Amino acid sequence: MARGAAAVTFLSPMWLWALLIVPVLVAMAVVWERQRGEAARAFADPRVMAIGADSRGRLLRRVALGLAILAAAMGPIALARPAVDTTEERRQGAVMLAIDTSKSMQKTDLQPTRLEAAKEAANRFLDAAPDEALVGLATFNDRAVVRVAPTLDRPAVRAALDGLEVKEGTALGSAVVASLGALSGAGVLEPLPPTPQQSAGRVLVLTDGAGNVGITPEEATQRARDKRVPLYTVMLGNDPGRPDRPPPPETLATMATQTGGVFAQTTSTEDLVRIFEDIGGALTQVPTVRQLTVLAPILALLLLGGAGVLMLLARKRPVARGPGAAVGTLPPLT
Repeated sequence: MARGAAAVTFLSPMWLWALLIVPVLVAMAVVWERQRGEAARAFADPRVMAIGADSRGRLLRRVALGLAILAAAMGPIALARPAVDTTEERRQGAVMLAIDTSKSMQKTDLQPTRLEAAKEAANRFLDAAPDEALVGLATFNDRAVVRVAPTLDRPAVRAALDGLEVKEGTALGSAVVASLGALSGAGVLEPLPPTPQQSAGRVLVLTDGAGNVGITPEEATQRARDKRVPLYTVMLGNDPGRPDRPPPPETLATMATQTGGVFAQTTSTEDLVRIFEDIGGALTQVPTVRQLTVLAPILALLLLGGAGVLMLLARKRPVARGPGAAVGTLPPLT
């Protein structure tokens, strides 16, 4: 549903310079009409001046010519691609799922395992997400990998979820940065939105701990802030983390709050599924450019002009109006 509309803009404004030909065409039409009248007065016998088009025919000819010039003027306007900028509220955007595949995700405090619970939640998210939303998948252990770029192909994402394997390491920050790159590649981060809440991109992170390799969570958070992409972070289980580092819930909560996202900690598969279903139903303000169609008016003007010319040709026949003349013949010259 459209919330507002801006003034008409042109996507290829250089074509508007071609409109300079319109005054030239008008001037040529005026000169042609005057020369036509002068030639008739110079070479026609006064007694046959009544022969030719009547006032209605002359008006029809001028209307047809005017329509043709107007259609010619519409051509450059069509090539300039008029459009209006609108902002629509609809269920659209792109979401990157970033799933931790470190070995600790094999723990069974979430049934059947943390990883399987995360996969189940991701599949439920795919069910709840708007059909128009692009969804991609990234995984991270000792490094981050984009498995599926943002796409409407839900089966491709589900197939990638089925083939996940665990490995040592938790490259949390690298996963966020890789997800941001995938969103940029999908074209949903331009233009830069005023606030994260108006962004068409989201990153949803499921992990059981803070990062310990690769790009730091702090650097990744700053990059997300620069792109105005909210991070939704979900802490799986209740691991305390390493004693020399902040607790994982603190790190994940900071990443979310500093980017305009949401942090959640869950120890049950049901809570995890509910969180993802709620996120899937979110609405996003999406700026769009709607191009106006001017081809139909051009064709209509050309058809009207052509019809006028045909009507003029059909009416054009010699008609004698002099005294004593027969219809369809010229009066005798003396």
